[in-house]
Amino acid sequence: MFQLYDKTRRRLCVAAFLTLGVLPALLVGGWCGSRHTRGCVLAEAERLGRQLGLKVSIGGMKYLRPGAVLYEQLEAADRETGRPIFRCRLLEAARQMQGGPQAQRRPVVLLTASQPEVDAASLDRVWQCLQRSLCGVCGPLEADVRLSAPDLALRAGDNSQTLTDVAGVLEDLPGGTHARLDFRLAGVHTPEPARIRLVRNCQLSPPASGFELYTGGGELPCNVLAMGLTELQPLGRRCRFRGYIWANETLDGWQGEVTGQLVELDLGGLVSDHFPHKLSGIGAATIESAHFRHGRLEQGNATVVAGPGTIDRSLLTAATDHLGLVAATGVLAGDELVPYQQLAFSATFDAQGLRLQGRCPNAEPGTILSDGRRRLLGEPPQPVPVVALVQTLVPQSAVQVPASRQSEWLVSHLPVPEVVSPLGPETTPPHATLRLRETLQR
Repeated sequence: MFQLYDKTRRRLCVAAFLTLGVLPALLVGGWCGSRHTRGCVLAEAERLGRQLGLKVSIGGMKYLRPGAVLYEQLEAADRETGRPIFRCRLLEAARQMQGGPQAQRRPVVLLTASQPEVDAASLDRVWQCLQRSLCGVCGPLEADVRLSAPDLALRAGDNSQTLTDVAGVLEDLPGGTHARLDFRLAGVHTPEPARIRLVRNCQLSPPASGFELYTGGGELPCNVLAMGLTELQPLGRRCRFRGYIWANETLDGWQGEVTGQLVELDLGGLVSDHFPHKLSGIGAATIESAHFRHGRLEQGNATVVAGPGTIDRSLLTAATDHLGLVAATGVLAGDELVPYQQLAFSATFDAQGLRLQGRCPNAEPGTILSDGRRRLLGEPPQPVPVVALVQTLVPQSAVQVPASRQSEWLVSHLPVPEVVSPLGPETTPPHATLRLRETLQR
């Protein structure tokens, strides 16, 4: 064994201390510091932006523990317009393993959001982001995602709304991918949370998407639902919907069904604001079923009860001329506006026609419109074509189905019959032989 001078021993101890103590501490400190630099924050924002297809900015970033990061002042905007889509003051993302046996355990990213905000006018971009994830545009899901937030604000100017008890799930299933959002509406009591669900079915060829909305057994304002379903906008600010909507994507477009009830339906906003007739009153519509395909109603059954209110004589006249409703004597003459006490009818419609039945309880059977003392309008004796509803609501015209801005929406959403040749499929259409005068043949 060799002897070491004291000076040599000191040098070796200092070298070991620097190598095993100071240098690792400097490396770890430098690595930790680099993860908090602005360049690292910008790189993380760029990575998230590529995954979402949006422009993402992050104010700051902290690593709380292994597998957990806290984003500060996170914002996602449209890449083209720069319009903000999503904001969040704080967003914690923690990655962990969940599941049963070790072989079945799957990584899960838990997102906890503080004061998140979504621009309601950009919900279509949110839908596109979900579609990218469901369709695997950015590759298969590496981990399931679970979101929780005490509240979430939908910003739409004066029509802002707060969702509470927000819980979301995005997960990979054996047959495809699945996304679900459960929530309650602030100030609205529902027996259970409302639910929006999106599914991508990869067992079909080609793969297709599905959608469903369940109001949780309570009533949700239509102006809130209209932020994502623009078809509900004409129903009025006070109108509320309780029920269930589902739709599946097909090669020919979306098809699905609506069941439920619309309460505090504003007839003035539905008719007077879009057509040249006057009709006022608040009512309710019970939709037993309404099937749609290609964005067009195919068939359905509904009951409408409304009143009291007023109706103008031009609408009364149009209803008798085109829908075949039976007017009482003297109803079509007199003042321009006619007060009514109750409007009640059931409607069954499909491509073959529209069938109306009067449901006013305090009038003679078959009464659709009553002033409380007598019948104003009675049900038609037979079904009428659905286009008769268009002719009733739009201005008078010499053509069979008036072509106007007001009628465009109705024509594109109501059921229409198939074109059938009046000669039958096996009948040869007549033809004529053109005979020229002899002088012209020369």
